[in-house]
Amino acid sequence: MAVMNCKICGNPLFVMDGMLTRECTVCKTPQTVPKDISNENLDMINRANSFRLSGDYDKASKIYKELASKTQDAELFWGLVLCRYGVHYVDDPNTGRKIPACDNPQYQSILADDNYLRATELASPEQYELISEEARIIAAIQKQHLREVNSRETNEARMLSDGSDRLAEEGSAGASDEEGSVSLLPAVLGKRKIVDPELAEADRIFARGILDTRSLNNLANRYEKLASARPKPGDDKEVRAALEERRVECLEKAKECRYRAANMILEANGNAESMMNASNTFAQLEYYKDSKNLMLTCMDRALDKTRKVQDHLSSASVADRRLLTDLSIRYKELVDEEIPESVPDEIRKSLNSRKREFSIRSNECDYLIALIDMENSKDPEILRTAADTFENLGKFRDASKRSDEAKKRSMAASYERAEQAMKWAYEPEQFEEAAAMFEELGEYRDSVLQASVCRKKAIRKELKHISNKRWHLIVAAVAVTIILIIALLVWIQPELPVWIGVFLGVGYLWKRILETL
Repeated sequence: MAVMNCKICGNPLFVMDGMLTRECTVCKTPQTVPKDISNENLDMINRANSFRLSGDYDKASKIYKELASKTQDAELFWGLVLCRYGVHYVDDPNTGRKIPACDNPQYQSILADDNYLRATELASPEQYELISEEARIIAAIQKQHLREVNSRETNEARMLSDGSDRLAEEGSAGASDEEGSVSLLPAVLGKRKIVDPELAEADRIFARGILDTRSLNNLANRYEKLASARPKPGDDKEVRAALEERRVECLEKAKECRYRAANMILEANGNAESMMNASNTFAQLEYYKDSKNLMLTCMDRALDKTRKVQDHLSSASVADRRLLTDLSIRYKELVDEEIPESVPDEIRKSLNSRKREFSIRSNECDYLIALIDMENSKDPEILRTAADTFENLGKFRDASKRSDEAKKRSMAASYERAEQAMKWAYEPEQFEEAAAMFEELGEYRDSVLQASVCRKKAIRKELKHISNKRWHLIVAAVAVTIILIIALLVWIQPELPVWIGVFLGVGYLWKRILETL
């Protein structure tokens, strides 16, 4: 057993070999844990967690990068994601549980982040569920943040437009006076235009036009970094207006870079995973140009490429199941999505008309997920979940027939697990647990008989333990009596050579007492 710090609340978390997830006993939050729980590895991870919890994300990220260069572990790459987006955890006022909050929301969606994708590739199924759930919450926070920024930018632009005529009249006469007020970047202010060497270099790269997806994403990151510059409290209205103009311009160019990169992936028509990554990018762009329609195209292609798993369910990978899960969630979100008033009528009509199709595709994803679980799992809980999924699908394809089959497999798996529990039982409590497992199966096969057998064995074991304890106590009482008699004789006649008997009696007494305990 090893001790690491909870990455949510910082309290000690006890981890055993083989564990990949653990629930904190203090904050009651389930979380992923590293595969390597050696002392050296845990010390570095605990240091990184401490830095991240205190807000020093750069130091934490440096430690995670050093560890990730040596070991390919989902926990390390997820730690890099938490550092990049400045994730810490706060109390949910509604539920009282810990939920992620984002100190550094970026334009790029966490769902398209390279470290997040690497973490999901390396994660076990239970780790993937936790990581993907948190990532979706953080992505929602990002989306809300961008909406607030866009709304604030619109209001500020409307306020600044009132003073634009006065700024144009002053021209460069006031530029030299205000040059020192912009302290965040090497810039010169003149007629509300900021000339920044780094921005000019990014524009030159952007103007070339012949870029691959990696270069476009790197260029988008540069524009987003430039857009994050903020004026100091002492900067006047002209400087603020110029910086705001540059901010809006950089964000638009970053969107265009992301849009082009995702379009390249779509045109390449690669595997299902690449199509899903492109759809994530288009989803983050929302209604920029025709991003919404292109997102749907990517999702449809990803589903088409994943349908082949139905022909060879036994060889379906964890990645196939994850992709289908993400697709199902995305289609359900589209069904429930309320389309804003500002969306073009053409896109609104297209989305409204396809909502029934989205529902069908979501059902298809759930159907394929349940098929994969039913064919590849022997866990009764997973099989029972698959049966419930088929039952919820109603008359979709042969879902009702599949539901009955999944229930039968779940009962058979539960019966097999109960048999194993009875086979390996030794203590009365273990027989009681096996009996309870048989009783849950009702009248399936000979479950009632097996439950009765387990109960009887538990009673016999308990009676045997009681009998043994009584016998040990009797022997101990006799031994104590003998020792007292010998001690009395020694006290009356010390010259008797009875010390050897005393020692033997004491040894036997302690042996019996230890056996009783």
